[in-house]
Amino acid sequence: MLPKRLEYFCAVCELGSFTRAAEERFVSQSAISQQVRALEAELGVELLERRGRGFSLTAAGQVLYQKGSRILSELADLRLEVEGIANGHATSLTVGYLNRYDGWEVQEAVAAFAARHPHIEVNAIAGSHDELYHLVMRGEADLLFNDRRRELSEDFVNVHLTTGYAYVELSEIDPLSKRDAVSVADLKHRCAILIAAPEMAEVERTYYRDRLNFDCEFRFVESREEGRMLVAGNHGFMPVEMREEAGATGTVVRRVPLVGADGRQASRDYYAFWLKGRTNPLVEEFAEILQGLFA
Repeated sequence: MLPKRLEYFCAVCELGSFTRAAEERFVSQSAISQQVRALEAELGVELLERRGRGFSLTAAGQVLYQKGSRILSELADLRLEVEGIANGHATSLTVGYLNRYDGWEVQEAVAAFAARHPHIEVNAIAGSHDELYHLVMRGEADLLFNDRRRELSEDFVNVHLTTGYAYVELSEIDPLSKRDAVSVADLKHRCAILIAAPEMAEVERTYYRDRLNFDCEFRFVESREEGRMLVAGNHGFMPVEMREEAGATGTVVRRVPLVGADGRQASRDYYAFWLKGRTNPLVEEFAEILQGLFA
């Protein structure tokens, strides 16, 4: 079966017209008709039931259209991959994402990208802010989903995606969990549970203590689930961020807005970052997918 014949047949089915399929492929209508007839002769089956100027798919034609479209898509991806290897282009994508972000968007973006490019290897790595920064600087990550802690660098492409609103998660038996909002001052002398690998613990401690003014003890865990188990047992509070600005929620673990000195809920901006010198079509496409999901 010649790929060109299958391509013409699928174009006719998709557009519902021999004329439109010919226009899309920049060939004559008779050429399209001849190729579809040749495909039917090759397979020995009728694919289209013709009615004057119109047509409908036979059962065999429906199967060929559905599976043939997938085959053509896979062939196109395979061609891009082979050409990419030959030309030294990227054939994989590694995305770094902030380990304490609680949204679904990065996961959905990875799934959508993988569906579009089944022959491109997609990897996702979770890490703290500084871990992700070192990954991209060492070339071990192509794109980061991260919060903004430093001034935006001209060496990076910086695409704003969303704003995260600050909360703290507290045990239901902690009196502060009954409040509509809490401040950093209210949390003094409690224990802050932070997500960070052992080698990044001091970096996170310094940031929360010196930049965010948390005057408390710190305890480090390596996952959100581990942190929430500690919160449920009333061993401390865990700072988290959400896209929504809202009131307190939850039962066993209560999520309470964290407000600043002005009484407004604290927030932080999130971006897609990548080095300008390592821009490629795969990175740009993944960033576009993220933008669409956060829009």
